[in-house]
Amino acid sequence: MKLALCVALLAVGGWFYATPYLTVHGMQQALDARDAAKLSGYVDYPALRSSLKESIAPKAVLELNQSKANNPLAAMGAAIADAVIAPVVDAMVTPESLALMMQGIKPKPGLPHGGASAENDGGGAQGTEASAEPRAGVETTMGYEDIDRFVVTVKKKDGGAGPLAFVFKREGWFGWKLAALRLPE
Repeated sequence: MKLALCVALLAVGGWFYATPYLTVHGMQQALDARDAAKLSGYVDYPALRSSLKESIAPKAVLELNQSKANNPLAAMGAAIADAVIAPVVDAMVTPESLALMMQGIKPKPGLPHGGASAENDGGGAQGTEASAEPRAGVETTMGYEDIDRFVVTVKKKDGGAGPLAFVFKREGWFGWKLAALRLPE
């Protein structure tokens, strides 16, 4: 009886520990299958958008404040920055742009589907080859930051831009959702 209880507790503990890894694996399968609906099930879009807006706005304001002494229009730019950042973030946070970012590709604003380019449009065999190639040049690490936060870091092996971190937050006991992105410095 005690042995069965210990085995059951170990199994539940192992499952509890493994759930974010299983979530990341499920997201990878959704990427490979180009299943935007399945990928969306792993993302908390309102939290992700809020996180990006909070991350981008201070950087934009800091850059504008640094140029304020040299540019009389910088103050007007700071006022406009908030109005511009929100719609840009809303347009960029799509399943397609997340798929590109997870492969180490920077989405381009203004292109259809959140930045999928013609070389990596997600269609046909060419799209499959293009999505597998960037992943080969990407170094991915993952691990717990705390009991309710799991971080997947994606960095190009060529040492280009800094790492992009995908932050997952626990939902309930065994669920995880992508809730934030930490942009390179």
